[in-house]
Amino acid sequence: MPKEILIAGAGWLGGALALTLKAEGHVVSVLSRSSEKRSYFMAHHIPLIKVDYAHLEHASLDDESNKILFIGIPPGPDYCAIINSLIVTLAPSQIIFSSATSVYGTTHGEVSENSGLGGNKSLEEAELLITNSGIPFNILRFGGLIGEDRNPALYFSGKLNIPNGGAPVNLIHRTEIIEIICALIDGGQTGIFNVVHPFHPTRKAYYEKQCLVRGLLPCEFNSDGIGKLVNGSKISDILNRPYRYDIE
Repeated sequence: MPKEILIAGAGWLGGALALTLKAEGHVVSVLSRSSEKRSYFMAHHIPLIKVDYAHLEHASLDDESNKILFIGIPPGPDYCAIINSLIVTLAPSQIIFSSATSVYGTTHGEVSENSGLGGNKSLEEAELLITNSGIPFNILRFGGLIGEDRNPALYFSGKLNIPNGGAPVNLIHRTEIIEIICALIDGGQTGIFNVVHPFHPTRKAYYEKQCLVRGLLPCEFNSDGIGKLVNGSKISDILNRPYRYDIE
């Protein structure tokens, strides 16, 4: 059944999500700080509403309430105030929040949704606002985002003696994320979920190989370091859906 969905933060992830949801027959609108992408979204029959997130109460959003709200705004100044304003002003029927595995901090060993946090305080406080809102929610703790046009190997290319090469990677493909969000919207499941591919090579093994296979200048990591390995099996079990998109 088609749903009405509002995308707050139509960047690299949110913009692609908007196009997919529209193609699947949902009624999609986009909130954005800038009107630069209006023609792009209008070409796909997706309205763009320009807003100032810091003064959302003054925006013309009377017809935007009771929709599913996807929040894909990255942390920044007044982040929690913006999240709270979105919740209060829009009064959505459901919230899907783009969080990150950085909420777990710099621990080591395996972590799950039941593990302690202590990482990114802005994300942790935003998650708390959402869980206490009384509105059904999906909090999705994404690993590092990759896609056909995006891989951290581009950043590491040409660099040497990069520390913490022994830590595992926790990555997830953008298409995987979009399909999982679509499945959650269609199935109605709620909760807090890690969204991380189950393949966790070391940073050294992964990024040195990625530079090689992508034809980039090689990089070189030190072999030292440990880090957290984020278990993303809960969402796979809930949806009865294996991870489908390789991170290699």
